[in-house]
Amino acid sequence: MGQGQSGFVVEVARPRKGTFQAIPQCEPTDEPGPSDRPEWRIIVNPSAEFFGSDRLKELIEKLHRQQKLLSIGDAKQVVHALAALDPQADLLLPLLTLVSNATAYTANQIILREASVVSRVVGMLLSGGDRSYPRPVRLMLLQCIANMAVATENLNLVRPAIPIIVNRLTHTNHEVEAVVAMQALTNLSLQITKEQIDQFEPAIHICLQRLWTRGEVNMHALRLLLNISCCPDMVPYVLAAKPVTGLLRVLDTDKDEILVRAVTWLLCTTSAVEALGMTIETISPHIKDPFHNPSHTLYYCIFGPKPREELVNRAQQLCAHQNKEIASKSRRLLETLKGVPQFPTPIQPLNRL
Repeated sequence: MGQGQSGFVVEVARPRKGTFQAIPQCEPTDEPGPSDRPEWRIIVNPSAEFFGSDRLKELIEKLHRQQKLLSIGDAKQVVHALAALDPQADLLLPLLTLVSNATAYTANQIILREASVVSRVVGMLLSGGDRSYPRPVRLMLLQCIANMAVATENLNLVRPAIPIIVNRLTHTNHEVEAVVAMQALTNLSLQITKEQIDQFEPAIHICLQRLWTRGEVNMHALRLLLNISCCPDMVPYVLAAKPVTGLLRVLDTDKDEILVRAVTWLLCTTSAVEALGMTIETISPHIKDPFHNPSHTLYYCIFGPKPREELVNRAQQLCAHQNKEIASKSRRLLETLKGVPQFPTPIQPLNRL
C-alpha cells in the first residue's frame, strides 16, 4: 500500500527561476601582462584548465542570454564544468543558476538528464562535500534538485537525495533554505513508497512547526503536509505527530489558494481514517509524546470531541463558499466525518466492563 495514493491531487511546486548571479569581478594578476584586462581568479582542478578559461565564462553568458533551449553539446560542457570546478570557484554559482533556470523548459529537462547533469547535481549533494560550498551555492543546489524533480522521469535519479534534504530541513535555521528544501520534498513526495516512509517521517514534525510564519499559513509547509498525507501509509505517522496549538486555524483565511489546500488536506486525512478504520489505538505505536498521551496527538486535534465539533461547524460554513471546489470538498468532508468513530472518552472503557 506504500505506493497507493488516495486519489487526491498531489501538489507539485513549479520550477522557480533564480536571479542570475552576475559573474563576480576578481582581482587582476599581480604580474603585469601584455594586456590591461584582468585575469579571472578561479580555483579549479589541475586537469580542468579549460573550465577556468574565458570559454566557460562565454558559455555561461551565452546560455544566460538565450535562457531557453540548451543543446546537448552545451549540456555536456556544463556537466564537465560542474565536475571540475572547485567548491569555492567564482563561476559555480552562476553555472548552477543557469541549470536551475533551464529546468523551466521540458525539453531542457530531457537534455539535462541525458547529458548526466541531473546525476551530477545529485552527486554534488550526496558527496557530503556540499557543506564546503558557500551558502548561496548550497541553496542553488537544492533549488536545482527541486526543479529537476518536477519532471517525473527524473524522480528515480533525484530520490536518493531525500534523506539529505530532510536532514537539511530539520536542522536549518535559515528561512530560505527551509523553503527550498520543502519545495524539493514536495516534488519528491509525488509517490511515497514503503521504503521512503522512514525518510519522510521526520519532515512531518517540521511541517507542523512551520505551518505558521509570522501569523500566516506557510504555503510551502501546507503543500508538503498535503502531499505526505496523500500516501495512506503515511497518515498514521501524521496523526501521531505532536500537534500545534490552534491547528484548525488553517481554515481561518480569506485566501482561496490556502483554504482549498487546507480543506483538501483535512479531507484526505479524514478519508484515510474512515477507509482504513484508523483509531487512536491504530496510531498508538507511532505517538511521539514521551508520556504516550493520546490527547497530545494530531489525531486528537482533529477528531477529539471539541476539535471535531469545531471542524464540523467550520465545514458547514464553508459549504456555502463561493469557490465551488472549497464548497464541494467541505461537503465531502462532512460526509466522511460521519464514518469516523467518536474519540473515546475516559468513561467509555468503564461502560464496556
